[in-house]
Amino acid sequence: MDVVAENLNFTYSPKTKGLSFRALQNVNLTIKSGEIFGIIGKTGSGKSTFVQHINGLIKVQKGGGALKVGDYDLTDKKCDYKSLRAKVGMMFQYPEHQLFAETVAEDVAFALKNFAKDISAEEISVRVKEALSTVGLDYNEVKDKSPFDLSGGQKRRVAIAGVIVAKPEILVLDEPAAGLDPKGKREFLELLLKLHKDFVKTIIIVSHDMNLVAEYCTRAAVFSGGKIIATGTPKEIFSDRNIIEKSGLDLPLTAALTEKLKSKGIITDSDFTVEDFTEKLVVALKNGGKIR
Repeated sequence: MDVVAENLNFTYSPKTKGLSFRALQNVNLTIKSGEIFGIIGKTGSGKSTFVQHINGLIKVQKGGGALKVGDYDLTDKKCDYKSLRAKVGMMFQYPEHQLFAETVAEDVAFALKNFAKDISAEEISVRVKEALSTVGLDYNEVKDKSPFDLSGGQKRRVAIAGVIVAKPEILVLDEPAAGLDPKGKREFLELLLKLHKDFVKTIIIVSHDMNLVAEYCTRAAVFSGGKIIATGTPKEIFSDRNIIEKSGLDLPLTAALTEKLKSKGIITDSDFTVEDFTEKLVVALKNGGKIR
């Protein structure tokens, strides 16, 4: 399922004088099936408003442009949003705060019961077990526990299981690593790579963390003032000083170090992933380069 936005516009409180705010302005963007795509920009840039359009949490306004997700036309009044939301899973910042059921199994099963009314209890049990196993949790060990008795990392995994249990084709994540320590962040992001490989075709990440975007995203779009000011690979975006200055974004650490070491003649380039940057630096040092 591709996501295709054409001249997408959105205004909050359009009929309220003094409170009207244009959050999206002529947004044109295609996210291809199979990508890990970053949506980046400062607070208020329009990125969250955009991703909430993707599964119809925010509806396309009349005259607000076009938006298609696979075969779903979100400007069509007859669009089947319930079916769409089963295919586009969305996880908000601090998803563990959204847990509510008495047991882990009940929490994970909630979306499945909502999207598939005729599903049998046996099938629900199978799908919940599969989802929990996919996120690295032992079904028999956690299924009857209260989600509130789990560790922070386990809670976040349960929250993801509750989204992927419906087997979405697209997973949208808003600040997925927020609040995690470095070890927890690394483990969680490795889980996302596993999900992308084995379970979910497309992952869309909304983030302020440019290190995360440089390391994990195949492409990204930079939002500023409700507009997209750039799209491209992390290397293309973070190599362009004009984009960085216009958007007010920070450089990922690998990009800043690459820039510094290039100016010293120590390395020639990197793609800003930790692996590639490290390899280039090791080669340079072996060849007599020195960090000054």
